[in-house]
Amino acid sequence: MTETNYVIINSKFRSLGSKSTSDFLYELGETIEVTQVAIKSVSIVNAEYNIKPSNNTFIVSNGITDTTFTIPVGQYNINELITVVENLLTATYGGTNTITLTATTFKLLFSTTTPLKYKITRDSPLSRILGLGDLIKPTNGLVYFPLAVSSSVAAPDLPNLVGANNFHILSQTLGQGVGSLLENNDKRPIILTVPVTADFGGVINYEVNEMNLNKRDFGRPINIQNIDIKVIDDDNEIVDLGGTDVEIVLQVIKTAVLPYSTQGNERMF
Repeated sequence: MTETNYVIINSKFRSLGSKSTSDFLYELGETIEVTQVAIKSVSIVNAEYNIKPSNNTFIVSNGITDTTFTIPVGQYNINELITVVENLLTATYGGTNTITLTATTFKLLFSTTTPLKYKITRDSPLSRILGLGDLIKPTNGLVYFPLAVSSSVAAPDLPNLVGANNFHILSQTLGQGVGSLLENNDKRPIILTVPVTADFGGVINYEVNEMNLNKRDFGRPINIQNIDIKVIDDDNEIVDLGGTDVEIVLQVIKTAVLPYSTQGNERMF
């Protein structure tokens, strides 16, 4: 026999000392005994900026000196980002510097008075956003694009300001040692992946139907008094929700353990 209940976790009521609305501890107020748990639904605001502290640096070389530029954190469209980068290049190198979104390919063309090349390694993550190259796995020792400085550089890839494709809900309490393999063999207890289906500032309401519930079976009843919750993005970083709240509905199942004598009687039939 099973007993099914629902627990609503809202970061608005997180425990004192929690780090943020996307990294918090939630106290249930009582001890509940569970044998199986699953996230039934999640409501979360898409409030993570597409330019954030982990991807807002951009390294440019004139063939002699590398210069690191930092783009202010925020939510940008491509024209806004182009204007910021153009202004930074002009302030540093002088002359005329324009970045054009080509009409047919939708890729960027960099035209600068000073011949330049752009670093595409991990310490210059904005290069990838601008479509200048894959900084994750540079091939053939390629560190800059292009290899030699140039006054006209056509980006090989499309610019990408989409931001996160998914938010992942983590919990040590609910995961109970079950981990998902992320980059560099980093196992994190991901209990649900939520597709980012709303534009920036919109609310994502994600509900899992009964057949697709990712149920965690603890094997034997466990007592839970509080639940830790983290929300990470595709970069394995805590999502900055800008103070907005996340609400999670848990389906909690308790399987009744039959007394020994009753179990014996059942075997007899």
